[in-house]
Amino acid sequence: MDADDATLLRRIQEGDGESLGLLYDLTRGFLLDVVIRPRVGRADAEDVLSETFRTALDKIGAFEWRGVGVVRWLAAIARRKALERVRQRGRETIAAGDVLDALDGIPDGAPGAEAETIRVERLRLLRGRVEETLGALPPRYAEALRLRLLEGRDRASCAERLALSVGAFDVLLHRATRAFASRWRPM
Repeated sequence: MDADDATLLRRIQEGDGESLGLLYDLTRGFLLDVVIRPRVGRADAEDVLSETFRTALDKIGAFEWRGVGVVRWLAAIARRKALERVRQRGRETIAAGDVLDALDGIPDGAPGAEAETIRVERLRLLRGRVEETLGALPPRYAEALRLRLLEGRDRASCAERLALSVGAFDVLLHRATRAFASRWRPM
């Protein structure tokens, strides 16, 4: 956390709405693209982002620097909110969400050009690893995971596409998630 981050944090804690807006602008894309959307899909991403900032605003007065910057703190809140949304919707995607934790090595502080370069490279590597792992699964498992997680389709749409009932799709997705998790090697 550098002096600019500390100043921004102090201003937010003092109630400066403009500084909060700046933090939102600096972290919105990162939180949506890297933390939230891969876990919940496009449909729920903005809601989860709103819940993330609502929680952060409620707790920012108590935030203290302890070796973890504001961006990582927001990412942790976003991960928890996304997982809560997944559980609410009854999806079996937690293991797939764990796969994306490999992206959490982004440097502390506001995402700048260097952090963005690192993020893009890690995302490229991760996508390759995800595709490699999906390629090792039975085709039906891979298709279920692609439809539900990568495309963000709802359960009914996925079930229809695979000519299954929603309940049968849920079972298939659960099995596919477990198979993916058993073959996944962390970065």
